[in-house]
Amino acid sequence: MSTIREQIVAAAVIALNTSRPIGVPAAVRTRVDSPAADQLPALTVFQALETVKPMFDERPGRASVDGPVVRRYVDIAIEALTKAGSGNEPDKAADPLLAWASKALGSVNSLGGVAKGPAKEQGTQFNYEQGETSFCRATMTVRVPYQTRSDNAELVA
Repeated sequence: MSTIREQIVAAAVIALNTSRPIGVPAAVRTRVDSPAADQLPALTVFQALETVKPMFDERPGRASVDGPVVRRYVDIAIEALTKAGSGNEPDKAADPLLAWASKALGSVNSLGGVAKGPAKEQGTQFNYEQGETSFCRATMTVRVPYQTRSDNAELVA
């Protein structure tokens, strides 16, 4: 059985691969190796950051009560890796991939029923590599809320 966090990431990959427009590559769940230049454009999906907050915020004059449930937010990175070619700048080639990711994840409310709301886009970072071929690595981050028991991060609360 996979963790709730991994189920959310897997659901994001499925959303990105469902009804993909022509020219948008299949998203893969990895962050180990960068694709070779002849495998571009490419979309990869991986976990970037997770934050945990108590279900009940502290209130002045009251003791902190964590309770049996915690709110969790997993940031998922969708990385579009593109190269220059055919009169296209690498960041321009990344744009339709990012637009698709925003649309595909923004239209899914609970990512397989385990999230407690829609994925919300946080921003995109662009990195460029110049060489014989110019590359762009555009990493979009989306935040997905979910909740678990405070004593067992594997159980949906």
